[in-house]
Amino acid sequence: MQQQSTDPVQDTNLPPTKKKKRGCCFGCSMILVLVLALILGTIGYYVYQSWPKKSAVEKEYSEIPDYNQN
Repeated sequence: MQQQSTDPVQDTNLPPTKKKKRGCCFGCSMILVLVLALILGTIGYYVYQSWPKKSAVEKEYSEIPDYNQN
């Protein structure tokens, strides 16, 4: 078996291998996820605030059914 020897001069002429970078797709997708979470959180907050809330007096009044009847 013959081993192929590489010429050291040719090896130095090769450009160094670059790591694959996380480009615009990663950054843009993270921004879109944050914007979507912000929008959904804002909508959820306003929906929750719009629900009618019972006061403490109204809760107590509805818990005692005999008191309401004449």
